[in-house]
Amino acid sequence: MTERKLWVKMFGGFSAGYGEEVLTFGRQRDSKFRQLFQILMTRPGQGFSKREIAKCLYGQEEVEDPNASLNNTIFRLRKYLETSPLPSGDYLVLNEGVLRFDGGIAVDSDVWNFENAAWKFEKEQDAGIKAELCRKVCSLYQGEFLPWLSNEQWVIEKSCGYQKVYFRMLKYLLHYLKEEGDYRSMESVSARAAELYPYGGWEIWRIESLIALGRRKEAEETYQKTTAYVQETGGFLSKKQQERFRKIGARIRQPEGTEEDIGKCLMEPAPGQGAYACTLPGFSDCFRMLKRVMVRGGRGFSLILCTILDASGHPVSDREYSEKQEKKLCASFRKHLRKGDVYTKYSDSQYLLLCIGAKRENVADIGARIDTDYRKRCGGRGGVSLRLLDDGNMWQAGGRG
Repeated sequence: MTERKLWVKMFGGFSAGYGEEVLTFGRQRDSKFRQLFQILMTRPGQGFSKREIAKCLYGQEEVEDPNASLNNTIFRLRKYLETSPLPSGDYLVLNEGVLRFDGGIAVDSDVWNFENAAWKFEKEQDAGIKAELCRKVCSLYQGEFLPWLSNEQWVIEKSCGYQKVYFRMLKYLLHYLKEEGDYRSMESVSARAAELYPYGGWEIWRIESLIALGRRKEAEETYQKTTAYVQETGGFLSKKQQERFRKIGARIRQPEGTEEDIGKCLMEPAPGQGAYACTLPGFSDCFRMLKRVMVRGGRGFSLILCTILDASGHPVSDREYSEKQEKKLCASFRKHLRKGDVYTKYSDSQYLLLCIGAKRENVADIGARIDTDYRKRCGGRGGVSLRLLDDGNMWQAGGRG
């Protein structure tokens, strides 16, 4: 007969139970006694100081007597456990200011299993065993830690830590699988990662594995979908990811097609108004081509750097703020740049504009229009600065002239 145990899952949501019986903890997802249980289940059987727990539960609140409040919370959790499906017993052991969960029953916590596997990974020397530990970590990580409590500081801190561990071990596993030529596992692992964190660069691994497996149609669909998303949202990959994405794109070959097929592939499915948004690699291709055209006497252009500014007029360093302003700024680009112009996101707060036919003396006017429109969309706060980088004659191959 299988041993009944207390099981707790906190990645991607929260659920707990004893065998097939579920622990409910009432309807309030943020209740303090429920949070206390969750804190204890991150390290079942291990001790937590009352000071540490009180900081987690009441750190952001004005509580007259945190110790008394914690004692009350411990009492409430103890009373709940007495009526829960768990066998009778005193599960909350308090000794000299240290609280731990230890009632003599087996506990299976996904977070604790995750931490133990990560700890063993750091100590292990054998590459194969390290990869298996990575597999375990990746299978345990089903999403953000306690997502419904994402406004709680203690949850935010732990969630960020777990995510970093997941990403680190995920990268190790993908590199290992690629070296081993296990593209089937590589595809499965990267697909799962892309599902949890869409357009975070994991699609690159999946496309590469799909090509190796001969599933080129799926590889092309994933590539096109990723490209379209980045263009639509103005999102971007890291410089290293962009280079990998470009190389993988070059490996995708279309099957032989008719003139109609070729037209559908090349043309915009639904041409929008205003400037054209594209990925940084696509923007780079446009810029390089225009430089070549200029040599043959083609139409001039202006390459402009647009930087988001804070209320003090300094370049923004807050990534979260930059992401919030992204849609507003791109809307200003679409409204005040022409249909033949191109723009892309270069970094968190920097954008590149390629204005065809615009001259050096036009840059100030372009900047003023975009800045004014952007300020209106932001309620008068912040702004942008525009600076000419190249008017077609300044940068030459191999560096700046």
